[in-house]
Amino acid sequence: MIKIDFKPVDWLPDEKVKTAAATRQMQELVARLADAPKYHTLTTEDRNQLIAEGYAPDLVDNLVLITQRADDLPDDTINTGFNYAAFDTALFSAEHLKAHLQGLTQGCCAYCESYLLASNAGKVGHFRPVELLEKSTSLQQNQSISCSPYYALAYQQENLVYVCDGCNDKHKGGQFPLIGQRFPLIRVEQEQSLLVNPYSDDPRQYIRFDPITARAYPFDLLCAYLMETDELSFTEAETKIWSSPDLLGYAPGFENLPGFSLWLESLSEKKIAQLGKGYTSIEVLGLNRPELVVARLNTLGQLHLAYGQFKQGKQGEFDLFIDALPTLQYRSMCIDVLQSLHHQHSTSPVSASSEKAPPSREVSPHVAAKGDAFANWFKASLRYCVEESQLMETQRRNLVFLSARDKLYGQKAKEKCIFLPLDWQRDQHKLIKVRSHRNIWETSLSELASSRPMELLNLFTHNQIWAEGPFDALHSA
Repeated sequence: MIKIDFKPVDWLPDEKVKTAAATRQMQELVARLADAPKYHTLTTEDRNQLIAEGYAPDLVDNLVLITQRADDLPDDTINTGFNYAAFDTALFSAEHLKAHLQGLTQGCCAYCESYLLASNAGKVGHFRPVELLEKSTSLQQNQSISCSPYYALAYQQENLVYVCDGCNDKHKGGQFPLIGQRFPLIRVEQEQSLLVNPYSDDPRQYIRFDPITARAYPFDLLCAYLMETDELSFTEAETKIWSSPDLLGYAPGFENLPGFSLWLESLSEKKIAQLGKGYTSIEVLGLNRPELVVARLNTLGQLHLAYGQFKQGKQGEFDLFIDALPTLQYRSMCIDVLQSLHHQHSTSPVSASSEKAPPSREVSPHVAAKGDAFANWFKASLRYCVEESQLMETQRRNLVFLSARDKLYGQKAKEKCIFLPLDWQRDQHKLIKVRSHRNIWETSLSELASSRPMELLNLFTHNQIWAEGPFDALHSA
């Protein structure tokens, strides 16, 4: 990841009106639900009344009001927001806007720097997720899922990034980790994000690359350790890393680097959390996923050849040589590889003789792959719905699509009910049953996820759908 010089582009006149109106209506609709009672949902009459008042049907139909129960929360909580279909891709992914974002990144993913333009593999994503928020819990590293509070940022250009599917959908998803409170308890500008923003942050202050294995490592963590323990300046610390890349054999966490654990224990919890930005970003974005490491490794030979030609030439200004490199992708890694070669060639490596030898490093991408990844729109749309009379049911649980068209959630008058997020790792293998007016048939979450959004919505509109247990019985509110 490397710094992107962000500049907004002017909206077309009709786009400016539409984005402003959509944002204002979303904020007004959520505000209208501020005093909604627990365990109730919007009825068909409620939605018709909102449409009659002039609110856009696409927003009203996909307005979510549920009472959600989650393992990481002590009480049932009202959750409001919008389903994926409330957000107009023709606006936040308009061709002229997408082309502008492509230009800002020179056609590369804003996160991993892979070149996407040639294969048209890029898309417009949201830095802060707008439809789904996934938060890690302390319970078996599960993800807590809820509607995103950032829906009003859907059309804010500072929140739009040109990205690849691997970074944005298969890894980042709805994750947006931070320290402390989250919007709306505080303003968005006050949040302490643990995800590096390529627009407002300098990513190279947090993430750099091993010149041998091409893997990303948390530079902020290693640099802070060297600066404090060796009493080095920032420049001296980065020079030491470039000159002694064997230090990176202790990455990614550096727990086995002599003295590191004692130093880490001496820090306050707040300081430790602040130094987690590089590591967290690498994990959330999957910057060391196998196929990406292989792609970066394939670039190393070209960089060694380019540096060899530089040394054989007139050897002009080294920084100018780096800036003039005819490469678009993986520029951050290119800097680290070339700087490491240059410092090892021109100076004696900084010795770490007092330290034990670092572990050997294999130049191969043996990185644990992420489990089955479901698309954001799919995870944002589905919940378990448990009515009050079904709390003790353990053999089956109703599955709903959070839209006004859903047969149970949107159309049927319901008793009090709670909604539970799916555990996508645990539940992905559960048997799903669909009851139509003619028969009952079986499917799976993976099969449902392969459907197009409108096909899936049509399925939930006309059929009753549930997941087969076993499930734990639930206590009453």
